[in-house]
Amino acid sequence: MGYNSENLRELPDIQNPLLLFKNLKTDLDKLKSQIGNLKNIKLSSKLLHGISLKKGDLPDVRSLEYTGSRLSHNLKNTRATELSERLHKYPEDSKSRLKLVEMFLQEAESCSLPISRDAFLLAMQEVASPMISTQKINMALAAQTIYLEKLQKVLKDDLTETESKIKGDGNVDTILEKQLKRMQGTEDFIRKCIELLKTEPIPTDYELNLKKSKAGKSIPFGNLKSGFDPMLRRLVFLPLAGDNLKYIFEILHRLEGKNPLVGYHEAKMFDVLAQIQLIIASAGNEPEPKKNGFELFSKALKAICDAVKLVGNIPEKAIEKAAVYRYGHLCYTIHRTYKSNNIPVPKEHLKRVEKAVSLLEPIAEDPKNRKMQAKLAYVLDEN
Repeated sequence: MGYNSENLRELPDIQNPLLLFKNLKTDLDKLKSQIGNLKNIKLSSKLLHGISLKKGDLPDVRSLEYTGSRLSHNLKNTRATELSERLHKYPEDSKSRLKLVEMFLQEAESCSLPISRDAFLLAMQEVASPMISTQKINMALAAQTIYLEKLQKVLKDDLTETESKIKGDGNVDTILEKQLKRMQGTEDFIRKCIELLKTEPIPTDYELNLKKSKAGKSIPFGNLKSGFDPMLRRLVFLPLAGDNLKYIFEILHRLEGKNPLVGYHEAKMFDVLAQIQLIIASAGNEPEPKKNGFELFSKALKAICDAVKLVGNIPEKAIEKAAVYRYGHLCYTIHRTYKSNNIPVPKEHLKRVEKAVSLLEPIAEDPKNRKMQAKLAYVLDEN
């Protein structure tokens, strides 16, 4: 089932790319609610063993749904439709859904933009589950990159076409020029998001039961080292993972409140979200995203400040050194953001920069830390 240019224009992500993550989140919530609604249906004992596919009871191949039917009908792998039918019978069959996403990843190059979007959202549906794994996160990251790159290509093609029209006509068309400027901004937004969100996959296999962790009185060291830590390092690059990230941080704040690891990751999450908002603000020239961006930076600062308070004067452990570096890096990023937006740097922020320079001193033998310290020292010199 192909998609022509007219179909593409109906995609909300094409109509308004700056609302990309908002629109994706809306559709992800629809997928999650489909499963939730099915759970609320009182099934007979026969249905509990699987819903029989009858005529007129087939998955809808025209729209996005939990079965991945539209995706399966656009894949070459002959087993894809079987997986979709199985998901229709067993909606919570994660293995089948992941297998479907895996098939997509193998055929991604030939898949259309809408189909790539479906695959990404199905992968994110799995990431939103309380049973979270490195496999699910890796697949979602891969699908996210593929979708964003395909979206950028469509926007780039539209931009090139509009540029050609302007050059070809020879006359100054105000409407076309305004359209061109808007298109340049949206294409730039997607390009910067690709750069911001691209990261390496988690190299190890691990699974966490978040419900079990939430009910527990402590977190086993293995779960922290091989589960929460590496997963959070990647989850922060999935803007649609906000609900599960919130759930995870609730668990960690309760059970690992004295561990700087919590603030370290939470700060990065807010940092990434802040940068997305500021990219939107730059592309759309609107005040609300800029305001949101600075508010998110404030949350990031609070999180990393809380982490640094747990470190003490001399960082010793790897996570302590990492927290201090992130504190310095965030201070530098926020300073640059003030400057690029022609906003006077508050004295309070300069005090934070001074503190970062001081905290980095004991670990300045590391070239990375020394370089960051030098950047921050330069900030103080120019102010």
